[in-house]
Amino acid sequence: MPPATSAPRRAAALVAAAGATCALLAAALSGLPASAASVDLLTNPGFETGDLTGWSCDSGLGSVVTAPVHSGTYALTGAASASSTAQCTQTVTVTPNTGYSLTGFVEGSYVYLGVTGSGTKDTSTWTPAASSWSPLSTTFTTGPATTSVQVWVHGWYAQGSYHADDLSLTATSGPSPSSSVTVSPSPSPTPTTSASPSASPSASPSSSASPSPTPTTTATGGSGAFQQPRIDAAVAEPLIAFAAPSSSVPRPGTNPTVIGEAAALQYLALVDKQAPGTKATNGTTVDSALLAQVRNLVSGGKEPDADGGLEGWSHALVAQALLLVKNGPAWTELTAAEQDKVTLLEAAMGYAGNYAYNDASNFSSGICGYGNFAKTNNPNYEDGYVSVEVAAVQYFGADTWTRMLAAFADTTETSQLDAAGLTNAGTCYAAVGAAADAAVQRPFVWKGHPATDLMGIWNQEAADTFDQTATSTVTGTSNGAAVTAHIADNSTSPEQGRLGMGHEFDSTDSGGLRSSALYVFEGWMNVTGTRLAMTALGDFACSGATAAGQYQVGTEDLIYKLHHGYVSYAASQSGVVVDDAGDPSSDGPNAKGYPWDLDAYNAQINTQGC
Repeated sequence: MPPATSAPRRAAALVAAAGATCALLAAALSGLPASAASVDLLTNPGFETGDLTGWSCDSGLGSVVTAPVHSGTYALTGAASASSTAQCTQTVTVTPNTGYSLTGFVEGSYVYLGVTGSGTKDTSTWTPAASSWSPLSTTFTTGPATTSVQVWVHGWYAQGSYHADDLSLTATSGPSPSSSVTVSPSPSPTPTTSASPSASPSASPSSSASPSPTPTTTATGGSGAFQQPRIDAAVAEPLIAFAAPSSSVPRPGTNPTVIGEAAALQYLALVDKQAPGTKATNGTTVDSALLAQVRNLVSGGKEPDADGGLEGWSHALVAQALLLVKNGPAWTELTAAEQDKVTLLEAAMGYAGNYAYNDASNFSSGICGYGNFAKTNNPNYEDGYVSVEVAAVQYFGADTWTRMLAAFADTTETSQLDAAGLTNAGTCYAAVGAAADAAVQRPFVWKGHPATDLMGIWNQEAADTFDQTATSTVTGTSNGAAVTAHIADNSTSPEQGRLGMGHEFDSTDSGGLRSSALYVFEGWMNVTGTRLAMTALGDFACSGATAAGQYQVGTEDLIYKLHHGYVSYAASQSGVVVDDAGDPSSDGPNAKGYPWDLDAYNAQINTQGC
């Protein structure tokens, strides 16, 4: 007779049998075949072909090595540089309404693993430092129409080479035919972690940030982590200073450098408000850097001129920053005189916003009198000072602000600004004179939305800015020539066919067709800044965000187009590539602060669930 099985072996056999039964039961309950959950959908997941078969890496920056490896003979290495994250991607066929798990092992500083194109919430994960092989994992569920996703892995700007091995994409749950959820993808890719890291990575100060992954947490409503290198870059920014307007330079607030400085100021104020005590790698606190910036801004002759026109590109960022300062830890560290100057400047910009954009107004110039203004211009124009007005309402409160508007007098305003040394703004109010009084004194109403309706104002901004059906190519005539604006690598936006593409991807100007990623970005940065400030102060509610879906589609579409490059046309742009790699170098999104805008978006907005 066969030998008796020992008790331990019998127990092991029973455990194994029970485990197999549970696996079969779990597979049955999930709707998957018993073996489906263990099938790796990636091609060449461990790079054991000895090459990059199945993978597409940023040009010349990805390769296969024999050491270090996690298992087997080969692994991936990516040579991240000051201008590239060395991203490697693979497009994978998937099933709609299905759960998936993405895992892998990585080595290096700031290594990311994630997915885009899921049709629901794109997810990712990251590690700030892995001196030895460390596991990464994330999960996602595909949307009802999703048949493919893009899996990606990359390092981060100026952080050196990273390694990846034994990547895996497996299904964890079966299709749900009865699902009726309407999805709105979030901007690609946005890493998520199950816990908030103390700080999260971004481009180094000298690099150009990319909209590919920036870490957030899975918490809802503005509780994500800001990226440490991006914090370092903002802390290292030179002190912000606006020039006075003149006939030769009538709109100094549209200078790309000062827009970038304003974006850094707003970012510092947001970090200080939402994550007090945050420090740069060199030990400098965000709070101290913010105080230095604010003090310089109001020191005299360095403040925005409060024109009310196109300079809202940068003035809105300043208005939002000062609002956040007033409601953050830095406020009590300012002297009473400094607080008064901040309040004077906030009010001056707010008065200009009411002058320019009140429904009852119809001016051809802003406060400073240099012309080239219409409140009905494209969204990138109006979003700036409408956003300033929202910040002023938040700063003072709707009722107080309405009383301040009613009491406005140009002579008083000019003398107060000049006495405080805020001569850029004081000069403009002196220029407009009594012509401003009646226009400023009206209660603020914009497109039917009063000061008490902040959500209505934001919804209107977002709906106006993101009102097109997403497409990847736009044809027309620009400056007398037939042209086609398009994604530079001829790929397709993940939002194709959905409502929410930026208005200025398919608009017109004096040259004919306007299809410009730069103009769309300039509108997005102010709509986003308004939402960031409203979120930080508890004034933004998803339940009332009727335009959040369009905003989300527009953000996803813009981020994708910037990451892949967009060949843009407008009166001043003839086939200009606009991207997140630094193009155009002096006037592109990166020069205007996109890295900080994007990090703030991912940390505070992309966690809200709307």
